[in-house]
Amino acid sequence: MNHLNIETTREISSINKTEAIAVCVFQDEPRFSGNIGALKERIETILNDGEFKGEEETSLFVHTRDAKVLLIGCGKHQEFGDAELNHAAGAAVREARERGVKKLFFVLPENTSAQRLVEGAIMGVYENTFYQKKDEDEKQIETFALVVNEENEEIKRAIERGKIIAESANWTRELADLDGRSLPPREFARHAAEMAEEFGLKVETLDAEEIQKRGMGGLWGIGMGSDEPPVMIVIRYEPENSSSDDGLLAFVGKGITFDTGGISIKPREGMEEMKSDMTGGATALGALRAIAQLKPDRRVIAVVPSAENMPSEKSIKPGDIVKTLAGYTLEVVDTDAEGRVVLVDGIAYAKELGAKKIVDLATLTGSIIIALGTHRTGLFSNNDDWANEVIKASERACEPVWRMPVGDDYKKKIESNIADFKNYGGRPDATGAALLLSKFAGDTPWVHLDIAGTAWYDDATVYAPKGATGKGVKTLVELVLSSEF
Repeated sequence: MNHLNIETTREISSINKTEAIAVCVFQDEPRFSGNIGALKERIETILNDGEFKGEEETSLFVHTRDAKVLLIGCGKHQEFGDAELNHAAGAAVREARERGVKKLFFVLPENTSAQRLVEGAIMGVYENTFYQKKDEDEKQIETFALVVNEENEEIKRAIERGKIIAESANWTRELADLDGRSLPPREFARHAAEMAEEFGLKVETLDAEEIQKRGMGGLWGIGMGSDEPPVMIVIRYEPENSSSDDGLLAFVGKGITFDTGGISIKPREGMEEMKSDMTGGATALGALRAIAQLKPDRRVIAVVPSAENMPSEKSIKPGDIVKTLAGYTLEVVDTDAEGRVVLVDGIAYAKELGAKKIVDLATLTGSIIIALGTHRTGLFSNNDDWANEVIKASERACEPVWRMPVGDDYKKKIESNIADFKNYGGRPDATGAALLLSKFAGDTPWVHLDIAGTAWYDDATVYAPKGATGKGVKTLVELVLSSEF
């Protein structure tokens, strides 16, 4: 995983040839702010020439008499918030790296968040080129130094929190960007166990025999078509002095490490991206990685039902019936609607472990992409208060969601003639899938996040490469740090 040292400074005494200074520039007045020092006149001269207008997602790298300066376009002040600051930092470190800069000083604009700036910088250095042959002279940025008006404990805490959260999001991205051959369920479980050991978390992994023994017919049914057996991964964060009487929050993440669609096989186009169908599970685990370091006074578990969805003579067939952990039977009419089939066992197991509130995450449906595109995650819930808490956490985390309907007015989508439910009933599939999951959540406050549109960048941006986004980690962490349950 790419590493970035974080520093703070109140002034820049000198700049060498491998260092540069980044400054946020706006389209309206004031054009820039923060501890600019002696560079103020130089930057004003550049801007007065009209060469750089400060539009969002633009930049200008300038060699002045005193230093190399990277001007980062931030748009208009009224449209600039934490999300834009986050992206500006990511764009800055990526541009600086391309210019051979080893240390980038970034002038923190007035009245902005040091935490969000650090998150953007660390997520900006992420690259998924770990399968490529390394060039000995490959460009790397080593240090990101915040130029602040005052160095105090509040700034230090914000930086440390941003560092922990962003590194955990990048850990999530790395898992999602691994190829499917490198990350079958057993390897997914191994990565989870190694992370848990490093950060003092408790881990439990149920193997295929235990999954069958406990009656997790959904997970077993989807996994039985592959030579790689399914697993159920459970990671626990138990703060000091906690007890079983304390409320327990569960993150349940879909962990399909490769999805061919099974017997209902997918088209060839784009199937290579199905290596990332475990992103919901990786996000749940990544959140626990951050939570273990931040040490909130909350009990939290991550539950990840993980399998490969492969076609073979052993595979579950359309029309087959599975009996789930909750006791309900499920008619699998479409084996490519497999995520909800494993998630129902994950939700039921979380409840069995004592979860009082649940958030599940899954790259579940193409339907949600049609509805919301790639900017907002679809949120479904059976409880208004819990939904509102998650929405507020997503807003603070700069990971916007949009609440979608879920209710029995859509129940025909999941009605089966021969089983309690069926797993697919056509469009609107995102709502049908959520309704099915809600039946297994029951009265437990539950939120379902369909991250199919937000978990993956289809194209590179100025602040990130094509591939996994890591979105969702920050929302879950914000939720734990701010909610009572």
